[in-house]
Amino acid sequence: MSELYTAFLKKLRLRHFSPHEITSYSEQARKGVKNSLPPEELWENIVPTLWVLDQFRHQYGKPVRLTSIFRSEKYNSSVGGARWSQHKVNGACDIQVTGMTPTQVFNRLKKMRDGGSFRGGLGKYDTFTHIDTRGNNATF
Repeated sequence: MSELYTAFLKKLRLRHFSPHEITSYSEQARKGVKNSLPPEELWENIVPTLWVLDQFRHQYGKPVRLTSIFRSEKYNSSVGGARWSQHKVNGACDIQVTGMTPTQVFNRLKKMRDGGSFRGGLGKYDTFTHIDTRGNNATF
């Protein structure tokens, strides 16, 4: 399945993210629980979020590290993820941006959202920023 998902991601023609940057999170393990790639029926869900992040990376010229993307149900539980996490439906990313604090990243993504670039969730945490494209605005 990884070859099919990689081919799907290549077709997106993202300017600033390789398929490997997106798929590598599936290899993570926590508390003995290994994550996985998303099932095929969820692949499309990540597209709007990746496009927003690709635009962000292009606009601000800073490397963006994807620290959390899709999480399987068991993996989400092992990392203490929210019960209704957008990560479980392949619609969210947690990111770190070189040379920017999570607050700076959050504020710039909020400006993009307020400007109509996307509708979705934004969360600011101590070491990362969360973004999803759930279709309605939520801030946490």
